Amino acid sequence: MEYKTQTRQQILDFMAENPDRIFKASELAQELPAISLSTIYRNLSRLEKAGIVQIVGAEENKELQYRYTGPSKCQAKMHLVCKVCGKFFHLDGPALKMLQLSVLRVKGFVLDQQQSVLLGKCAGCSRRHHV
Repeated sequence: MEYKTQTRQQILDFMAENPDRIFKASELAQELPAISLSTIYRNLSRLEKAGIVQIVGAEENKELQYRYTGPSKCQAKMHLVCKVCGKFFHLDGPALKMLQLSVLRVKGFVLDQQQSVLLGKCAGCSRRHHV
């Protein structure tokens, strides 16, 4: 990776302090008001190319979402992402195996597990919305 700027380090530090969340660039701009949105986009692009953050998809408005993976890629195969709070969880073990087999039965479709994200509501957000 190219040299680290102070701004890039601030973005990286914030994301590393919140490793179980995904962020849109606009959310990072709200959390880090001293950094412009265009600078955040530029740095996220560089961090993604360096493998330190990962694009995990886009919301309905097509704004990309990012998560911190650190210097090494996440070894977990798939993730569950809460659309309400933005937390993500690793999906592995028997649940992952069952999903893989079920999807494979659909005309032999094989998942790109490094890029696969299932969206929904986490247990905490589901409870809050049912109260």
